[in-house]
Amino acid sequence: MINGISTSLSGLLAASTRASTAANNIVNAFNTARPAGGETSTAAIHTARAYTPQRVINTPQKNGGVIANKVPVNPSSLTVFNPNDPVANERGFVDVPNVDHAVEFSELIKAKHAYKANAAVLRTLAEIEDSALDIIR
Repeated sequence: MINGISTSLSGLLAASTRASTAANNIVNAFNTARPAGGETSTAAIHTARAYTPQRVINTPQKNGGVIANKVPVNPSSLTVFNPNDPVANERGFVDVPNVDHAVEFSELIKAKHAYKANAAVLRTLAEIEDSALDIIR
């Protein structure tokens, strides 16, 4: 019973990490940076690098459950032509994070279903415990 609880709790934490990582990627998807090697005219608008998006990889634990590990997306940014961006280089290019909104929303959906499944396991374990206590009484 205790192993089932700890396994489900680790699944809930992993789902929470997956959701927060996807949300963070979505929020930062439009942060731009000057491409590497470009000269800057104003240090105030120069950003060293574009935001580095991350993915969550679940690693199984020895005694059940998972650990959610964040790993950077590779390549982390793409160079696009956008001469109207304030940090564009002299040729009009900027680096944007390599974020695919469809992938991020599917990650949110996966996190939602994982959270629901692990919560259902915890509810079932509580019901089993209640039934066992009723039998003992």
